[in-house]
Amino acid sequence: MKNTIVITGTPGVGKTTVARELARADGYRLIELNSLAKEAGALSGEDPERGAAIIDEAKLKREIAKALKADGPKFIVEGHYGEVVPPRYVERAVVIRLDPRILRLRLVERGYPPSKVDENLQAEILDSCLVNAVEAFGEEAVLEVDATGLDFQRLVASVREAINGRGLPPGSVNWVERLQKEGALHDFLR
Repeated sequence: MKNTIVITGTPGVGKTTVARELARADGYRLIELNSLAKEAGALSGEDPERGAAIIDEAKLKREIAKALKADGPKFIVEGHYGEVVPPRYVERAVVIRLDPRILRLRLVERGYPPSKVDENLQAEILDSCLVNAVEAFGEEAVLEVDATGLDFQRLVASVREAINGRGLPPGSVNWVERLQKEGALHDFLR
């Protein structure tokens, strides 16, 4: 039963705020992967170098599957590792993208250490969340939304359009090409 929308993207692109608004406005039941992992005891430790929790993916997948079996409204599952959602439930995966220059500012404002900022910028530039979503759910189920320059309401509307099948196909957002054309790619190479 395909009853789930996955909203994924690199930390800092706006996925949590957008998912919360869509759940509130459109009646989805929201599952935030970070919260579920904590509640379900699906954390197996912390990576001190990255300052990030280590997820027990097998346990988290079992918990997600239990939650998604419920009847009723459709679900939005939000998280940067959205590919853990069992594909049999996924109707659409929306990958929110953001210009790495803006993303860098957001991550620094959050107080991320430089190594975590760099890791997330590289993930965004190299399409990590997009690649993971396509590998998990298939190209036909995945659309991108470029959040760059969009205010919150327009971003929500763009994600809603993507949920309904009107978004950018995978590979439409190409930061390497764009940054190269603008002479800014060297700012992200270390």
